[in-house]
Amino acid sequence: MQHVKKHFSVFVALVMVLSLLTPFASVSKAAESFTETFDNWTQGGTSYLDGSFEGNNGVTWDYTGGRASTSIDGKGMMFRDSGSTLTSSEIDGGISSLTFQTKADFTSAGVRQFEVYINDELIGTTDDVAIGGDAVTFNYGDIDVEGPFTLVLKKVGSERQLTVDNITWTSYEDPTKVSAVQSSVPAGQVAEGTEVAFSTSTADAEIFVSQNGGAYEAYTAPFTLTEDTTFDVYATADGLDDSDVRSYEYSIVTEDSIADVRNQEPGSIVSTTGTVSAVFNQGGANNIYIQNAGTGIVVRTAADAAPGDIISVYGELQDYNGLAQIAAEAEDVVVTGQEEAPAPQPIPETGLSEALEGTLVSVANVNIASSGSGNYYGTDEFGNEIVIRPATEMDIQTGRTYEVVNGVVGEFNGTYQIVPRSADDIIFDTNQVRPVKANPAGGFVEEGGTVELSTETEGASIYYTTDGSEPTADSTLYEDGVTITENTNLKAVAVKDGMTTSDVAEFTYVIQTDDIEIHDIQAAEHFSPYEGLTVPNVEGVVTYVVNSSSFYMQSLTPDEDSRTSEGILVYQRNHGLTEGDHVEVSGTVLEYYVEGYGDRFDNDLPVTQIESTNINELAEGLELPEPIVIGGENGIEVPTEVIDNDNFAQFDPEEDGIDFYESIEGMRVEVAGGTASGPQKYGEVAVIPNKGDEVYTQAGGAIVKPDDFNPERVFIDVEDEDFVVKTGDELSTSAIGVMSYGFGKYKVLAGEGQLPAFTDGGLEPDTTTIEHKENELTIASYNIENFSANTSNTSDEKAQRLADSFINDLGSPDIIALTEVQDSNGPTDDGTVSGEESYQRLINEIVALGGPEYAYTEVIPEDKQDGGQPGGNIRNGFLYNPERVQLTEGVQGGANDAIEVVDGELTLNPGRIAPSEFPNTRKPVVAEFEFNGEEVIVVGTHLNSKGGDQPLFGQNQPPFLGSEAERIELAGIINDFVQEVQADTPDANIVVAGDMNDFEFSAPLEALKGEELTNLIDGVEKEDRYTYNYEGNAQVLDHILVSNNLAERTAFDIVHINSDFMEVHGRASDHDPLLAQISFEADVEEPQPEKKVINLADYKQKKVNIFEDDVHIVAEKGIKADKIMVRGSNVSFEGEGLEDLEVTLHAKEAGSAYDFEGTEVKKVIVQHKNVEAIYGAENIQKLELRGSAKHAGVELYDSEGNEIELDDEKPGKGKGKGKGHGKKAS
Repeated sequence: MQHVKKHFSVFVALVMVLSLLTPFASVSKAAESFTETFDNWTQGGTSYLDGSFEGNNGVTWDYTGGRASTSIDGKGMMFRDSGSTLTSSEIDGGISSLTFQTKADFTSAGVRQFEVYINDELIGTTDDVAIGGDAVTFNYGDIDVEGPFTLVLKKVGSERQLTVDNITWTSYEDPTKVSAVQSSVPAGQVAEGTEVAFSTSTADAEIFVSQNGGAYEAYTAPFTLTEDTTFDVYATADGLDDSDVRSYEYSIVTEDSIADVRNQEPGSIVSTTGTVSAVFNQGGANNIYIQNAGTGIVVRTAADAAPGDIISVYGELQDYNGLAQIAAEAEDVVVTGQEEAPAPQPIPETGLSEALEGTLVSVANVNIASSGSGNYYGTDEFGNEIVIRPATEMDIQTGRTYEVVNGVVGEFNGTYQIVPRSADDIIFDTNQVRPVKANPAGGFVEEGGTVELSTETEGASIYYTTDGSEPTADSTLYEDGVTITENTNLKAVAVKDGMTTSDVAEFTYVIQTDDIEIHDIQAAEHFSPYEGLTVPNVEGVVTYVVNSSSFYMQSLTPDEDSRTSEGILVYQRNHGLTEGDHVEVSGTVLEYYVEGYGDRFDNDLPVTQIESTNINELAEGLELPEPIVIGGENGIEVPTEVIDNDNFAQFDPEEDGIDFYESIEGMRVEVAGGTASGPQKYGEVAVIPNKGDEVYTQAGGAIVKPDDFNPERVFIDVEDEDFVVKTGDELSTSAIGVMSYGFGKYKVLAGEGQLPAFTDGGLEPDTTTIEHKENELTIASYNIENFSANTSNTSDEKAQRLADSFINDLGSPDIIALTEVQDSNGPTDDGTVSGEESYQRLINEIVALGGPEYAYTEVIPEDKQDGGQPGGNIRNGFLYNPERVQLTEGVQGGANDAIEVVDGELTLNPGRIAPSEFPNTRKPVVAEFEFNGEEVIVVGTHLNSKGGDQPLFGQNQPPFLGSEAERIELAGIINDFVQEVQADTPDANIVVAGDMNDFEFSAPLEALKGEELTNLIDGVEKEDRYTYNYEGNAQVLDHILVSNNLAERTAFDIVHINSDFMEVHGRASDHDPLLAQISFEADVEEPQPEKKVINLADYKQKKVNIFEDDVHIVAEKGIKADKIMVRGSNVSFEGEGLEDLEVTLHAKEAGSAYDFEGTEVKKVIVQHKNVEAIYGAENIQKLELRGSAKHAGVELYDSEGNEIELDDEKPGKGKGKGKGHGKKAS
């Protein structure tokens, strides 16, 4: 259909051209028009590439930065980058006029234009093409260039996508020769039976054809190819010279055995026949496994087939991550017969191999040891490692041995996998009767309908119950169908003498009495009660078209229960529907994992979907239901603290964020306002709709807290990775879409139509607040995100930005602890391990921008032993300024040499801490420097990533932190090293810096600190306490810790230049750098200001306001005042009158502290988060937190400086921890 549509559009375009060319209407019949439709362009995928192809009219087109997967009509070419070009080869016949169509792709705002050149002369620039509109046709007349010419379209304007299609030009000269003959099929390999037609654009011309060197004969009808054929063709017309002779050579692809096909090179056109053993629908197409003569292969196609079908296939042989497959058009897959489906064959003792790929096999005695990322890992009876990769969710249990596992053999990057066809392929006990099957297998039935039961075990008897009880051999014997007269839960077992009874099979049937609505299917829960059931005639209006196979629809008759969603996803290949279509859908209810990582079946939540068997279109053009409004004055409230606190035991959308989003899954949603909580990434923006009174970052984003991971973040999927948003930008126009789920979170699909707009929130990158001092040491920590000397992977722009940030944002630190430095050629996997050129590239850039000439030191890792990007060999290392610090003398350690402390000295410099204890992750590197006579040990650290942690909005609540245990262990090893140093040198100056991949309040950081280190992060104001932004959650992953002897001597700053921004804003990495400045001079005691005494007896009013700082308030017995409001800081209290007084603390300065000196106080109200600590609080009778203090909390101490806890709004006794360790009340 696409092909036919294309030709119709070309005709329309041609008519448009001719109608526009009225000045040329009198030109003789011969002015010819030619159109480039891009039909011959074969590039696929979504990358912007350079290349060339031969077009429709013998013109070769060269392009730079062209992308497929987009079109106006059939095929087209999309350009994004300014300066990208489409250039023709030399075209004969001159040009009098030109027309082409353009369309703005994606939805980011920006100027989209082409410059048009003929023979290198600019003849015009197209108008800006607006987003969200139809295709725009541009016409250029009166070009009038004689003779050969070249045409160039050059993309200009912003970096925004613009597609071109249907380029039509009209010749200038009266032709003297007939136009060349074109073939409907490009020359080359073709399938037997291919039809070839010939044409010429010259009117009234006659075509002559010679086959295989024979005599020329007049062409009258298309040819059907049955053998290798060469056509020589030309055309004649009265008054014109004959066209040039063109040759089209076709070779028939002969049918080969599957074995011979597998031996050919990828890219070959092949044909073969085989019997279908398995069919899996994956990624919108079918993977059909076929085999013959013991050899198998996969056919990737839109065609359908069933096990036992004999099919012939013609297509391109491809290597898909190691798996041999034939990519075939649906019409090139033909069912030629049926036979018994192949039986699984036992694998040999040597295990799986290339020879078995694509075939149906049987593996015996498979012990499942572990699972992950959708795979199950085990060993077979011969000890071979076996990977089972179910295409759908199956009940496979670790620790269990299955007597038989059947499946087809797949491959992924060198690892062979068993892909079971269904749960029947997983057999725990071969002596067990095969399970009972039912037809229909549950769902809706008419009253009086019959269910047929069966088992594959011959001679077995089936017993069943319909009252919910467990069936046994004493239950009802199945004979000839089970009649369903009411809603029924049918359970059945199959029994045979000498065999183990089958597992109980359960089938649920519902008598259909009323129409089924979407809210019935969704229900007030995460998994539909109709899952697995067939539902008929579910009505809705199409609200969002995902692609040609999926769409969302929403009910026109909602219920009154706000907990039940009125929207649902529908799967139907080639549905052809558009928004506003009123449809009636029948099909099976599934819980479908739309998109995600390989472990999504174990970790993510599914989306409720109807897999359609039939769709009736009832009407078109209906108005869409009004969206649920989130944000703004009238929007519904999103839970702001709890994601889930009951392990799904209760469905509570008002309290649990995960339930809230589920209650509107699939429905139209309007995000009416809010603040971007992070920069756009992967085409998604996290927005906080309505900010509350809790603490947000200085940029305006949400902060991760120990008990609050911010469920109020609403994700807007704009499907445009060029969409520009940074933290703090404000949503100025609504984002409207449907609520969906993918990659571990709920999100609003808003990539259709007009995208939301954001206004600039005014955020600018930081520079450090630390002022450089000649006699103080500065140490930075910076994750520079896979930096290397390879310019293909690390751009010059990034290198310059990093260098600039070292100089101008961090003030040229004396030492920079770097993480994610790659080897010199980056991810090129050729065994290179040295990072010398990578460091030198940074050093050179710093010098070029006017900074100091740094030196570097590292420990070169072993190849592929430290994790990170494959081939990159990331490591920790240091830049240091030799004009300020010196690397103390020592032996540079090797990759596997462990640094030790002997007689107070390090055995290596630099060296690695216990490298054998850090497998497949970065090893901590230790370097000792000297600064002004002081020795400083710096430990560069990059702990294992959080990969393996379950998602916040996943099916496992609370999420299991699978990566945490390793980080705790590794952090403890680093702390052991610190203790080892301090055992010999108690006052050693130690700094531990790097990307710890965990939060300041986490168990790994507690293990790293121990009693020996102070985390400088802990002293940072909450709104400034973050170094990374993940999905709109600002969080601390990077840390600098110092030995306790340095804590009071160290100034600290987090410099926010990256995590809140996109690259377009100047971002150089995904992490913010940290900067510490250490003074080695003796501390000088700061004189405390003398406090002014304020006696409340001097006041006659009942309510007194105190605004001054540094005061001592005296409340004698019998004073008139019963309430006082204190706004100043450094305030203390005394007097018996406090036992009758209500004191409100509303500090105007952050970090304010108050001291009640143990006096009994009637009530203290903390009104603002600026109140940091209350001392002498043990006799406060009632303590209440209000306003911003309710979320921020306050630290409580008794008169001796011991921490005390809040107990029923009254502080309790101290626990004796000493000053500086207050317990937070919240």
